[in-house]
Amino acid sequence: MSFIQDLGRYASYKLSQRNDLLSLFDKFGTSQSNLIEHSYEKNVDAYAVVKKIADIFVGCGWVVEQKDETGEWQIVEDTTIHDLLENPNQQKGYTWRDIDEQMITYLLCSGNSYLYGETLEGKISEVDVLPSNHVDITASENFFLPNLKYTFDLGKVSETYDQEDIEHTRLFNPNYQNIEESYEGLSVFQVAAKVVQVGNDRWDASAHLFQNRGMAGMITDQSEVPLTQDQGEKLQSAFKKSTAGTDKFGGVRVTNKNLKYISMAMSATDLQLIEQGVISLRAICNVLGLDSSLFNDPSNKTFNNRLEAEKAMYTNVIIPLADKIAAKHNNYIVKNHYPDGNYRMRKDYSKVESLQKDKKQEAQKDKIVMDGVNVILNMPISNESKVLMIKDNYKLSEDVINSLKTMPNEPISD
Repeated sequence: MSFIQDLGRYASYKLSQRNDLLSLFDKFGTSQSNLIEHSYEKNVDAYAVVKKIADIFVGCGWVVEQKDETGEWQIVEDTTIHDLLENPNQQKGYTWRDIDEQMITYLLCSGNSYLYGETLEGKISEVDVLPSNHVDITASENFFLPNLKYTFDLGKVSETYDQEDIEHTRLFNPNYQNIEESYEGLSVFQVAAKVVQVGNDRWDASAHLFQNRGMAGMITDQSEVPLTQDQGEKLQSAFKKSTAGTDKFGGVRVTNKNLKYISMAMSATDLQLIEQGVISLRAICNVLGLDSSLFNDPSNKTFNNRLEAEKAMYTNVIIPLADKIAAKHNNYIVKNHYPDGNYRMRKDYSKVESLQKDKKQEAQKDKIVMDGVNVILNMPISNESKVLMIKDNYKLSEDVINSLKTMPNEPISD
């Protein structure tokens, strides 16, 4: 066989390997069980991103607020909602952190989270998160009056619940073919399905490359008298014996035969495994609105420091998701305990360092304004002149300006 023929076979072999690697398989479709399995359970990047979001979401506790006489929300303690937050599920020993983690994880992986509340004397006294991959939605044929039913089927439990019995949080899905689908959420990993699958294929290829390395190369006979089949088999066995195993990796075999070796192995660089890994991570982060620098992507320099990247994560991801879930809690849990609408639940971000920086800066700006206004109010001029000076120099609301018009000639405190 000529060298040109050998080279042609070698090129065809490498091309087929590359095509096999780069082909995209839609292995996990759109079922919620498959989405969870192939993203959260099997993809290291997807798991890391979801786990980080869940951990941060869980780390921000819940506060209960009551509306006062002026219409302002004030944090309160010792409500019946606090009792539920402290002991949400005695049977399973869950804390509310467990409830939060399950809700946010199911929401991201499947696009849906289902919270069921058990009532005692008319009030929700215990809650449980239903696995979204075991819940089916049915609806009537009336789009405007769907009469939703939620069927939970797992193990020995098979229950159907009315719409008002379930708190259903979902990520909006504009593409649906029937009424049931219009109430099913869209998983972020359904959007990023091909990216996730390429990432899974990358790890499979890496493991295969590390364990097997495939066909290392081809030995061609350059002598005038070609090797017999028996000689070829002995030579192949000798090469394998002298180079196989991790302790002999990279070994060299010396022979007096006129042979030529053509490498056919594909390295991690050839397969672009490292580059593909970074691309997959960035794509998953992009779908979720995160910066990949939070996941040890050293080449991403979008933000000057980690604190700014974390702030963007709260602004773009954590707070919008928390607001969505809080709205559902307020309509399902809070309204059940306090139907008058004077109470609400919300996430507490007072201990988040990256978000406090802006508050400190705003407080400093407010103090500067108050000091300036105070100086003007102490001037020996008429109230009308003071108001005009304050209005010209500081951006204050009309309500504040109107209140200043009726103030005596005394300084205001900060």
